[in-house]
Amino acid sequence: MRRIVLTGDLLRPQDEAFKPAQTGNILWLHRLLRRPIAAATALEVQVLAWAPNPGSGAIPFDTPRFYGAAGATADIPGWIALFDAAVLPTDAAALLAQALDGAALVIGFELPNLLKRALTAFGIPWVDLNIHPYRFCADLLFAVQTTHPDIVAALRAHHAEDAAFAPQADLLAAMTVKVPIDPPIEEETLVVGQTRVDRSLIAEGRLLDLRDFAAPFHAAIGEGRILFKSHPYNPDGFGLHDIGLPLRRIRESGENAYVLMAQDSVRRVVGVSSSLVAEAAFFGKEGIFLGHPPFRIPASRAGFEPGMHASVVDAWLSADFWRDLLAPVVAVTPRDGVRPALPPNSLRNALRQFWGWEEMVLQLPVELAVTRAAERRALQGP
Repeated sequence: MRRIVLTGDLLRPQDEAFKPAQTGNILWLHRLLRRPIAAATALEVQVLAWAPNPGSGAIPFDTPRFYGAAGATADIPGWIALFDAAVLPTDAAALLAQALDGAALVIGFELPNLLKRALTAFGIPWVDLNIHPYRFCADLLFAVQTTHPDIVAALRAHHAEDAAFAPQADLLAAMTVKVPIDPPIEEETLVVGQTRVDRSLIAEGRLLDLRDFAAPFHAAIGEGRILFKSHPYNPDGFGLHDIGLPLRRIRESGENAYVLMAQDSVRRVVGVSSSLVAEAAFFGKEGIFLGHPPFRIPASRAGFEPGMHASVVDAWLSADFWRDLLAPVVAVTPRDGVRPALPPNSLRNALRQFWGWEEMVLQLPVELAVTRAAERRALQGP
């Protein structure tokens, strides 16, 4: 029987243990999308995950066995080595093929490049959903990718152009005027750190950080002082202190990243592959990627090509969206014209991920900002 399979990064373990790190996200995606996809296709929508919870209805994938068949170590370094591997051993490919037998289509959440290549080799079309790097908006949105040319053509019509997001950036930038910073920001360059383990940092089987970009980093920052905002999950500097930059030229800040990015003095935002670099242009700043952007997102629909990511705000809620996308590869049901609407923050709250937005918008009134500034002055001393 033909079926649609929802899955994600089946291979990623937790940072410190060989346990499923992405199963929760895969099950989240299945609960989020199963109803409109089933309505659009009249096909069974199944979920494939590594070690799903009993009773979830998910089909388990034997990830430990896959690692063994792929000749990789069962840990984070093994995941990094496999994530973008160009060749998959026959036994490992057979395990994937068996798990996906009968799949007419795979819809994923943060699919690893290895799995995308395998699906293409199997002749199974795929659509990959990722949390979009524009996280300053009223809600999270999806960056959607596929390489199937007919699905690309359908997806292009649902791509929200960058101009649509500018007013939301202006609202957030205006709010920062009401958030005092003491002492004021004078630096022109904001450098942003990232998490220790980030899929966008994988290159040639290892993780990158600022140390891998010393020469372009120094060219980007010039001779002045920099403002450094570390990632809340990785406060160790992300390699900043190992690339020949004197400490006297570094001002580290614990302020909200959007507050910092909106400061009048800041002219540029520099990072390896951080989403904040992609957001910088909306705040009137130059964004400088030292590595590769996490996604290639065209500013307009006319520039959307296979392999790029489309900005999909909330169309994914409707069965008609999936009818449009999937009609080239499966039979779809008649359009119904129903377009559900959700209030702001619905996707952000459902995922339980906020990336600093909630601190800025929900938890940082002026009174709190003043209190925090006073506390910092007391800690710094006279």
